[in-house]
Amino acid sequence: MNNNKIYILGERALVLEITQGNLSQYQQNKLFALHAWMREQKVFIDIVPAKTTITGYLMHSQDPEYWLDKMQDAWQNIEPESFEPTVHTILTHYGKHYGPDLQSVASLTGLSQSQVVELHSQCSYQVKFLGFLPGFAYLGDLHPKLHLPRLESPRTHVPKGSVAIAQDLTAVYPSESPGGWRLIGHTDTVLFNHNLDSPSILQPGDVVKFLPSTEGIC
Repeated sequence: MNNNKIYILGERALVLEITQGNLSQYQQNKLFALHAWMREQKVFIDIVPAKTTITGYLMHSQDPEYWLDKMQDAWQNIEPESFEPTVHTILTHYGKHYGPDLQSVASLTGLSQSQVVELHSQCSYQVKFLGFLPGFAYLGDLHPKLHLPRLESPRTHVPKGSVAIAQDLTAVYPSESPGGWRLIGHTDTVLFNHNLDSPSILQPGDVVKFLPSTEGIC
């Protein structure tokens, strides 16, 4: 059954949309592979992946009908196995002023702070999609024991590098911003650099591992 559609949006944006509710891992990996293929073509000035869509913005000189057909062919023929994710290890300081919500997360989940850190850092996370802020990567899947809703009252200031959790996801704030995720740690790793050809260090499908600092819970 055909559960996707591809179309031109405006004058030069191409959109592939998965129209069913939840993506299978097979479809998710196909989206990651398509994203990699689009980056290789060097004809898109911006590529915006989301949870069930991917949008490419063509340069002014490109033929949208031609690239619509190319994108459709790529989607039909691309194999999920062709995608090879980059693995990133992020050194993280947990607790105290680095992660002011760690203690409350432990209390709400019935775990010790050390157990929260262990559960958070033992998983390998996949970049599901980017959004909210430039370079902000939604990472899944968080261990079920750590699933908690966002804060009822979002903070007006979340420091750059904050490691946070919300619902079934974890993330690193690539820049200072407001935010309602629960802050459990901090990293000095730079995840967004506007001077690079690809400013976001984390790309859809990449794998992220959090490495606790040898200092332990600070």
